[in-house]
Amino acid sequence: MRLVWMVITWGLTVSLILSIFAVMKPTQSKVPQLSNEESPSYKLEIVKNRGDLIRLNGQRVKLIGRYTSKTWKPDPRFTGIADFQGLYTKSQIVLEDGTEVSIFPSWNKQSLRSPDEVEKYNNQMVAAMGVVQFEATLYPNSQTRESFINLVEMENHAQF
Repeated sequence: MRLVWMVITWGLTVSLILSIFAVMKPTQSKVPQLSNEESPSYKLEIVKNRGDLIRLNGQRVKLIGRYTSKTWKPDPRFTGIADFQGLYTKSQIVLEDGTEVSIFPSWNKQSLRSPDEVEKYNNQMVAAMGVVQFEATLYPNSQTRESFINLVEMENHAQF
């Protein structure tokens, strides 16, 4: 009898915990739902030049500019692989006033871009969504400053 009560108690506890973490789909909700695209508060500010970049530093934005990339063969001492045969490719988005914004900071491995991405976007106008940083440094008092975007999404941008 004690075992039966323990099983029932355990079953109720597990079902209560699972019901807390259960996800309710919007279609099951009685409250009207808006997607992120429909929500007026979700509209992203647009960065097209250095002034916009400074003003919106640290914010999630839509950055519009020309995608460019640079490819080079790295020194094997810095790759950690003695016979490394590959190439490094890093990309930037050049704003309308010539300001370069790197895709991820150069010290982050995510800044290495895939050949497929480069082929798709190179020298194209793009809209990149993410958080921008204006002239950030790797460490305090660093002489190297770099503006970058922590990229979340990127797409071709049609010019009109």
